[in-house]
Amino acid sequence: MSEPENQGLAPDLPAIYDLVALALQTDSTRVATLEIGGSFAASDIGIRKGYHGLSHHGKDEDNIKLLVQVELYQMEQFARFLDKLKSIREPECDGTLLDSTMALLGSGMGNANSHTNNDLPIILAGGGFRHGEYKQHPDESSKRIPLCNLYASMLQRFGVETDKFSTGTGTLTGLEWV
Repeated sequence: MSEPENQGLAPDLPAIYDLVALALQTDSTRVATLEIGGSFAASDIGIRKGYHGLSHHGKDEDNIKLLVQVELYQMEQFARFLDKLKSIREPECDGTLLDSTMALLGSGMGNANSHTNNDLPIILAGGGFRHGEYKQHPDESSKRIPLCNLYASMLQRFGVETDKFSTGTGTLTGLEWV
């Protein structure tokens, strides 16, 4: 058997997620971070323009369509990862690996075209939280809820006794545990 070759992030993404799932399943780690940055090679999934350039689409419909294809591929791989975690039974907790794993997917840009960090797209799956809803928080700057409030809620779920994290103002209200 030969050693696996680095084929690039796009084609390797399913295997990377599989390795993260395996590491979590075997308790080889309890924390994993994966960055899919602007250097993601869209050409590896058949798109002839660069991901970073497409994120600065200039409201060009063709570029937006290509950007959606790139991000759809990334979301499909994340969904596949969640399905894999959900398929792994954990007898000691009478549930699945997804039940005991917080999987967070997000972006530092709400709109990469204009480099804004408002309205960040964030997905939190698993971890014993009640899911299945979309939450939209106030747009008014005086009423905005810091993303750090979500992190404080996650830390509490980890068992860390804290009321806030970094620039947060507390925990994320309405985030319930199952």
